[in-house]
Amino acid sequence: MDLSIGVSEDLPIAVQQRVAAHVEAAGFRSLWTNEASGRDSLLLCQAWAAATTDLQVGVGVVPIWTRSPAQLAMASATLQEASGGRFLLGLGVSHPATMGPWHGAEVRAPRTAARELLAILRDIEAGETTDLDGEVLRSRRFRLQVTPPPPPTTRYLAAMGPRMLDLAGSAADGVLLNWASPGEVRRAGDRVRAAAEVAGRNPTHVEVATYVRVAVAEDRDAARAALATQIGQYAALPAYAAHLERQGFGAALARAKEAHRAGADGAGLAEALGQETLDALGWAGAPGDDPGTVLAGYQEAGLDHLIARVVVVGDDPVASIQQVVGTLDRFTGRPDRSG
Repeated sequence: MDLSIGVSEDLPIAVQQRVAAHVEAAGFRSLWTNEASGRDSLLLCQAWAAATTDLQVGVGVVPIWTRSPAQLAMASATLQEASGGRFLLGLGVSHPATMGPWHGAEVRAPRTAARELLAILRDIEAGETTDLDGEVLRSRRFRLQVTPPPPPTTRYLAAMGPRMLDLAGSAADGVLLNWASPGEVRRAGDRVRAAAEVAGRNPTHVEVATYVRVAVAEDRDAARAALATQIGQYAALPAYAAHLERQGFGAALARAKEAHRAGADGAGLAEALGQETLDALGWAGAPGDDPGTVLAGYQEAGLDHLIARVVVVGDDPVASIQQVVGTLDRFTGRPDRSG
């Protein structure tokens, strides 16, 4: 199982580049960002790539509504050329609550849109001229003019529901899961690999990856509170609430909602969710604590790629990133490449 780091903090580019160099020196496979309302994720990946040599740089995810297929193909090709083939592209349908107000985008038939986007990107990368007038997306008479052609881009599809998992298995290079317990990783991974086999693909060539939130601080209770707060924030979104309820966390979420209505802080949310829920959806501890049991649970579930998404504890994001990188490095024996 490969280990990587994910960050989403509002940090200047120069600081981000130092973070990337630190993650590479610690021997992690890749560094991931997401796209919301801050720095452009693709430009940030370019900045990371410029500051490193071997580290893969990924975005999980680019909303499929905010860039045209041709724009994504051009950006991917440019990043692949500039990074020497180290760019990882995660695609996702995001949420109507942000896509409409922020971007004026109409979110409709998300699975169809994702399928059409993957098809268009595949054709462009193969050097073909596009000719798809789909139900949601369209691209005609576009041919990528980049010589020589860069290495193929590894494309992940963010998925939670069964139909999107099937699409990831049949048409993407990997699936990117989120807020998934080891049990959910096993279930989703089995479905993705089965879909790949039905599509005539080698199921071992479709990577199963997931974000796992990791909070590390000298104050263990503060780390638990920060993790619980993030769970509560995502659980407020209907799609994630349903996703967590399907995994059996409905009672824990109900307790957390009641605690929130009563004015509970992060510590109160952690108590309401319970240690079992926190351990199933992430990891929180002090620098001397060993996360090995949680990591082993994901590896035994068949996970190919674990992306430890940093949960900031306190008001120093860089310190939180360093704590997570250091703890995982110390307890998992990552090969240090700093020398």
